[in-house]
Amino acid sequence: MRTTTVGDLTLTDVRYTSGAARHHHERAYFSLISRGAFEERFGRRLRLCRPGLLVFHPPGESHAQALRTGSVSALNVELGPSWLTRMREHGVPIDQPLESDDPGLVALTSRLVPQIGRRAPGSRLVIESLTAEILGRMGRAAAPRERHMPKWMCDVGDLVDADLMQPPDLAAIATAAGVHPVYLAQAFRRFRGCSLGEYARRRRLEHARRLVAAGHLPLVEVASEAGFSDQSHFTRTFKRFTGLTPRQYRTFLAFKTR
Repeated sequence: MRTTTVGDLTLTDVRYTSGAARHHHERAYFSLISRGAFEERFGRRLRLCRPGLLVFHPPGESHAQALRTGSVSALNVELGPSWLTRMREHGVPIDQPLESDDPGLVALTSRLVPQIGRRAPGSRLVIESLTAEILGRMGRAAAPRERHMPKWMCDVGDLVDADLMQPPDLAAIATAAGVHPVYLAQAFRRFRGCSLGEYARRRRLEHARRLVAAGHLPLVEVASEAGFSDQSHFTRTFKRFTGLTPRQYRTFLAFKTR
């Protein structure tokens, strides 16, 4: 079992090998089943939890689980008080269970799994912005459909660019923009085509690419300057971003300028 805590959120990659008697969780949480299946009784209702099902459990919900397969793997995301407040403010119900097998929403939630255990700069913003989108979509709380990009969107980009190694958290950015965090997360994807956290990560990689291209720093120093924990992590991420390793990219540019 792997766990990552970010502010008022706790992400856990769990594996169950047995059912559970009736119990309750103090905190609200949502869960995405990735493997296996189980029956869940809550109140007088029975739910079949299967791969690709996303379920929101309100705080204090009492339920019991019986496995239908040998084991079950799932992502659980516990929501602290500040997140319940954001949901309530944005019209997302917090006192009723919700479930969805919408492919787009499931795919969005799946993007949280690789963030568990990651310590790269900006990981907090990635997790928070994805979570805000997920909760907004689960509650069908859609962002207003502006025809043009809001003026505050450029201010958000400038705020992230000002500190690529340690960007502010979602709440601080939303406060600076004067909008609700859930609305910010949804509107940002609509106009920028990615989550706010992914935008910050791309900008950091673009900064690293410029350092590699400049050719002044050894690659190990570029990795450190760009905030990567080690050279191998930097190399893997850079290759996903450009299609080349940092060394290959620098060699390619040197060849082009001959």
